[in-house]
Amino acid sequence: ASTSEEAPTLTSEERGSFKKSRDVFGLDFGTTLPKQPSQPASELPSGRLFHAAAVISDAMYIFGGTVDNNIRSGEMYRFQFSCYPKCTLHEDYGRLWESRQFCDVEFVLGEKEECVQGHVAIVTARSRWLRRKIMQARERLAQKLEEEAAPAPREVPSGTRLPLLRVAIREAEARPFEVLMLFLYTDKIKYPRKGHVEDVLLIMDVYKLALSFQLCRLEQLCRQYIEASVDLQNVLVVCESAAKLQLGQLKEHCLNFVVKESHFNQVIMMKEFERLSSPLIVEIVRRKQQPPPRTSSDQPMDIGTSLIQDMKAYLEGAGAEFCDITLLLDGHPRPAHKAILAARSSYFEAMFRSFMPEDGQVNISIGEMVPSRQAFESMLRYIYYGEVNMPPEDSLYLFAAPYYYGFYNNRLQAYCKQNLEMNVTVQNVLQILEAADKTQALDMKRHCLHIIVHQFTKVRACLDPQLMNSALLISTSWSQPKPREGWESGSVSFWHFGHLYRSPSYPHCGH
Repeated sequence: ASTSEEAPTLTSEERGSFKKSRDVFGLDFGTTLPKQPSQPASELPSGRLFHAAAVISDAMYIFGGTVDNNIRSGEMYRFQFSCYPKCTLHEDYGRLWESRQFCDVEFVLGEKEECVQGHVAIVTARSRWLRRKIMQARERLAQKLEEEAAPAPREVPSGTRLPLLRVAIREAEARPFEVLMLFLYTDKIKYPRKGHVEDVLLIMDVYKLALSFQLCRLEQLCRQYIEASVDLQNVLVVCESAAKLQLGQLKEHCLNFVVKESHFNQVIMMKEFERLSSPLIVEIVRRKQQPPPRTSSDQPMDIGTSLIQDMKAYLEGAGAEFCDITLLLDGHPRPAHKAILAARSSYFEAMFRSFMPEDGQVNISIGEMVPSRQAFESMLRYIYYGEVNMPPEDSLYLFAAPYYYGFYNNRLQAYCKQNLEMNVTVQNVLQILEAADKTQALDMKRHCLHIIVHQFTKVRACLDPQLMNSALLISTSWSQPKPREGWESGSVSFWHFGHLYRSPSYPHCGH
């Protein structure tokens, strides 16, 4: 709930020694508004005990409690948390599904052979059943190409354009399959109008596919929608459809709904009840006369894997055989998936649409700077499944990545900034200094040098044991007007008995 800044103040009621308050306070932290005059002490929330609190979205609401000498309070406060840009992972993959760009698989559905296109990378990451179907289709296509022409190599080079892979699924119709595909891309379904029979039957078809494709998470979503949509007008249609589709749990829910005292008489007087099949009518009557005993299951419910979990496993090796692009980082290849890169980055989307390299290899840099391999892996984790946790030194490399690669918001940059501000220590200051020097982040470089100079004893203790036994002096040429020959302005030099010693642990740090 929200209100204008000039909210009316409601009066309080005095009942004996208790004060009943209807005041509502909103506290907003971290805003960049001009500094306001401090509130009088009487308007600030007081300390309290035994209150209730709940986190909703990006704020915490606190209600009630005991204040001021055992007085029960009815006040409510809203505390605004630090607000980071939201993760756009699901929206980005959903945009890829809606645009139908870079599709490399076509599903042929039902007896009408309707076609729905998709992306191998997303589908094989989310569904094992569809993954097996796609692998079987790939094997048949490779066999067909071998029969028609010279034997083709088993491994197709990255970037080679193959004919659109066709996968036949006779047990699925186009409309429910499209709802299922939307779930694979976004981890959610667009619920139709609640209670309308046609829409409920559509979700029942989706539920049937979810059971066949072993998508536990989609099963739960469909069942929740159907059970919430069952009412007096559609319960008999839904029950009969569930019986035909052999959906036992939904049929049980409908039967229990029908035999309720408040529903039974109204249901049996409907015209739809007369048209029910005889076995179903008998089952309803028997259920009314002798309800089955309630059984409780102690087995934990399998809720399936989320989009984030599946994409994480896909990056870590589950999707290795479906890679179709090679990313080159300083000459080192890293296989990846075009559809996923294009969904998350407008830079890769434009490249694959208009300037796709013929050899299927893309050199990776951020402007003129080549990130470290560790930072590159951190960026891939962000692209594939939205991970923002990384070592502080990686944050320096990736601070400018959202602008260069065209990510759809600056969430990664916000986390990089916080990571650098909070986590520079004597243990990692040298690695961060090296990254700051490569990225020309002068403010962070100056900050690292300041820590090294003032915490030199602790920094030295974290170095290689051979260096700890040496008499080392640290000096900086930061403030010297004429740097000595061989010294770089702003670099850190370890002077070891007359000659410049370079640490094997940090060969590029300007030691």
